Amino acid sequence: MSSCQSNSATSTAFAPARSEDPAWSHARVVPGARNSTQCLYCSKIIRGGGVTRLKYHLGGISGDVEACKKVPDDIKSQMKELVNEMKKNKEKKRKLSLEIGCGSPVDLTYDDVDVGDDEYEGGSQGPVHDSKGKGKEKVGGKSTGPFSRFFAPRTSPGSQPSIKSAMCSKEMIDKAKMAIANWWYDANLPFNASQSKFYQPAIDAIAAIGPGFKGPSLHELRGNLLKNSVTEVQNYLLDIKTSWRDSGCSLMADGWTNQRQQPIINFLVYCPKGTIFLKSIDTSGLRKDAETLFKIFDEVVQEVGVENIVQFITDNDASYKAAGKKLQQKYGSLFWSPCAAHCIDLMLENFCDPRHFPIIDETIKKARKITKFIYNHAWVLALMRKDFTKGHDLCRPAVTRFATNFLSIQCLLLFKKELRQMFTCDKWIVSSYSKSNIGKEIAEIVLEDREFWAQCQFIVTISEPLVRVLRLVDGDEKPAMGYLYNAMEKAKENIKARLKNKVSAFMPFIRVIDARWDKQLHSPLHAAGCLLNPGIYFNPCFKSRNDVSRGFTTCVVKMEPDIDKQDEIIQQIDMYKNANGDFGQPIAIRQREKSNPVAWWSTFGNEFPALQTFAIRILSQCCSATGCERNWSTFEFIHSKKRNRLEHKRLNDLVFVRYNLKLRERNIKRGRDALDPINLENIDLMEEWVGEESELIDGEDLDWGSIEEPLASQNLEEGVNVGLDIDDDGGDNDIDENILSSFANVDPFCLIDENE
Repeated sequence: MSSCQSNSATSTAFAPARSEDPAWSHARVVPGARNSTQCLYCSKIIRGGGVTRLKYHLGGISGDVEACKKVPDDIKSQMKELVNEMKKNKEKKRKLSLEIGCGSPVDLTYDDVDVGDDEYEGGSQGPVHDSKGKGKEKVGGKSTGPFSRFFAPRTSPGSQPSIKSAMCSKEMIDKAKMAIANWWYDANLPFNASQSKFYQPAIDAIAAIGPGFKGPSLHELRGNLLKNSVTEVQNYLLDIKTSWRDSGCSLMADGWTNQRQQPIINFLVYCPKGTIFLKSIDTSGLRKDAETLFKIFDEVVQEVGVENIVQFITDNDASYKAAGKKLQQKYGSLFWSPCAAHCIDLMLENFCDPRHFPIIDETIKKARKITKFIYNHAWVLALMRKDFTKGHDLCRPAVTRFATNFLSIQCLLLFKKELRQMFTCDKWIVSSYSKSNIGKEIAEIVLEDREFWAQCQFIVTISEPLVRVLRLVDGDEKPAMGYLYNAMEKAKENIKARLKNKVSAFMPFIRVIDARWDKQLHSPLHAAGCLLNPGIYFNPCFKSRNDVSRGFTTCVVKMEPDIDKQDEIIQQIDMYKNANGDFGQPIAIRQREKSNPVAWWSTFGNEFPALQTFAIRILSQCCSATGCERNWSTFEFIHSKKRNRLEHKRLNDLVFVRYNLKLRERNIKRGRDALDPINLENIDLMEEWVGEESELIDGEDLDWGSIEEPLASQNLEEGVNVGLDIDDDGGDNDIDENILSSFANVDPFCLIDENE
């Protein structure tokens, strides 16, 4: 063994350049024999193949080289692990290439091979013909096929550029970029199209073919290539559709009108594995009454499969609601559910109804006047961004989907001190804007209207708990069915606590919430989801109510037609409530609040399969149809004036491909968080609404357990000035009775319109 160690010690002198691979310490280069190495244990000479064949030899892996019979077991095991890791990395790169749309990876030519450890993998450096005489080029001992003369530039971040691309002059690179830019401007493409995940792979594919490649024609793009893309997307969606049988799915529908005033209904399907765009239907010339909509919805339900659908989600439009109820009555096993985000947004709108909350309405109008003045005058906007808000904007209304009133008020409070400083600085005082009537009015509101800031604080106080719930149900990254019921209860308790449990203060707002919840939003699914969510049901702070058990029983009877299965589920739910069997294991108890509810049931519910299947189908559902509304922008982009002559079938294909490709990329990125519970502790209510662009993917953890925690205290802990001080002179935070004077006699049901 000492001789082996001696050889190992001297082997580095004979090892190839860049010999960081640990396998080289177990072999040496044979002097005078090109591309040959000698094993230090059995002295076998390995000709060609470099470090890869050496690993196969030392690891005893069958292949093109004889296994070493004298290598120690620990070295043998190490080599096997290195080979397996190498194979996994290659497979991972191949899958990644396919996922981003590159197709099969393009083999590199010899000129483009990165010279490194594998430079000894073959003795031939040119084309090698096989025994049949057919021209198969080999690079480093590997067959590259007939397209070996093409290469793909290395464009991944941090990767080493290819030899050919590195030799290009700056003039050549600039010329190539200008060619793309001129085409871009002529085609009137939006600049953010360069951020597409398919942009660089498309350039790589063209560069791999080289000069002379003729791009696809108009007829190819609108014909066969579009059909091929539809087929590729459909194949990708098959995997998601197969999961519907186990997890169930939520069918979502929403109507809108395009630029040509054509009414279109979008249909999407949600399940934990991903949301897919199913189809759109042009309803031009059709009456949008309940009977017509019912027939359309019925066809889509049959296409998805009624056995897969747990709920059908629409907005609260009277005709949609009536059609959904008819659908529920026909099939019996599915629920019609209103869009939770839409209902909560209506609650927030009721909070500023001028008939019953005139002071809140007046405050919001003042806030809008401030933001409009700043954004309608370029000099004032530049002054604010450059000198006071460090480039931050007050709001981005185009990005906002819900709670725009809250957004405006919250932004103003966030930059309250900065705005006051701006309207007292020398630049503002000497400007012409400070001398105009509107400028004086705005400055007076910001600097002298202390009631305005107190009212802004009050609006944030009462609306923030609901906005937290809205922010969570508005997203569909993770199923929210197991959280909504308890979240609404905690939001109401939070509002009461913020208003110091003064009945005359909180009751008008609680009555509005209860009216919307009882008449529009509440569903047995929400109650059943609450009971089946172990993180909520077993929480000591949770107060069980009769409607929770009643909702669970309703779901059992409706979703499970087999009477014997119903009885089995009812019997097993007692085992769950009492934490018997696997439910009572210490690890199951610890994971109640750490795991996603669906993952928890999948792991610890195997002892009770009937209840496990039932729980997973309920907890796997979303609560909102906002995915449909996000699809509007996709339609508008494709349905531009230049494309208005497209027949609806081709338009539908374009949206089907574009939207599902975005969803695919989203699903890939969010996969790492699939098993995490919803976490609200680190949520930033302003991030999605104020950001440059709303992403399809949001990597935040949303924690429903901290829903009562106000945003103001979180920001203050981080040392951020959010400007929530109502009285800079030290006034107390007692509720202004003038604000509440007009709230006492609110009839919440008069605020509800059946057509909303």
